[in-house]
Amino acid sequence: MKILVSFKPRAMYDNFEGARLRKSIKGALEVSNIPYVNEETDDFDIAHFVSPIDEKAIDSCIKRNIPVVVSALYCESDKYASFTKYTSNRKGRKETLTRRAIRVLSKATIITVPSERAKQFLIDSGIQKPIEVVYPTINLTRFPQDGPEKEIFYRHYQEEDDRKLIVCLGSYESTDGLTAYVKLAKKFPKVLFYYFSQDSNTLRFKFKRLVKKTPSNLKFKQIPQDDIYRSAIINASIFTYFGYSTVGITTVIEAMAARCDVVLRKQPLFEDILHDGVDCHIGEYSETIASIIKDLLDGTIASTKQKSFELVSDLGLDVFGKRLKEIYNKLLKEKN
Repeated sequence: MKILVSFKPRAMYDNFEGARLRKSIKGALEVSNIPYVNEETDDFDIAHFVSPIDEKAIDSCIKRNIPVVVSALYCESDKYASFTKYTSNRKGRKETLTRRAIRVLSKATIITVPSERAKQFLIDSGIQKPIEVVYPTINLTRFPQDGPEKEIFYRHYQEEDDRKLIVCLGSYESTDGLTAYVKLAKKFPKVLFYYFSQDSNTLRFKFKRLVKKTPSNLKFKQIPQDDIYRSAIINASIFTYFGYSTVGITTVIEAMAARCDVVLRKQPLFEDILHDGVDCHIGEYSETIASIIKDLLDGTIASTKQKSFELVSDLGLDVFGKRLKEIYNKLLKEKN
């Protein structure tokens, strides 16, 4: 049994969730002694994809009668690996599958998703292919608490290494929660507040106006290379997400592995795996999220980082690899 593990965005964007999920899949296969290849020109028995952008490669595999696994809804913060589209208008806020995602998922032999709620979302969206819940995982060794990795962030951004750090994931196309984040940074001038986005640093007009009002301890940066981003998460006390759209569960699991306190807006797709006050803190409104972060900084509410680290520790690469092996064997048995 040999697996093609594929995800190919443009090279300059190969540093975010889709690429990191691909790395976790490869790590899980290595632990399970399952050989894999990276190129469609190689010989392989099963193809495993993580993004709708690989539709042409999926079509090619189908023509060759090769079973196709698609892992969906693990990387919704990565615009090159996302399956959903978020809209907000007078009728309300809504998350739906993109048309391309629907096409790709309808071509898959089998689909994996990170939660039961995500599975139900696909079913409710009209996807009729077999769906397996495979909980997200991470290679814990990539997030050591000591060692040279810790120094990379402070050295790269020329920051003082004794300052507490908060990392927020966001988008320069959206100002969701930004006002609350700015006000929070003003209350804690000795704390570093970083706002990472996959978008380029060309700020939209509304965003620019808000940025002009930000304090010097709040920095807006494009998602950096993997080693720099990992260093930021390793050093961060708190990871947060103010957006209304679905957060990438891969990014959340990474923050938990790095022993961050995780503070998020309510996440309907992951309600069965993220538990408020147990392994993370959840707020429905921007002001609530900011208030939770303030309380964590003040030490007036309990940290959840130990519980969340235990959660991801139980979902190691060996568990991930075992589940994938079960799915691959099932596909090969059905093919034969």
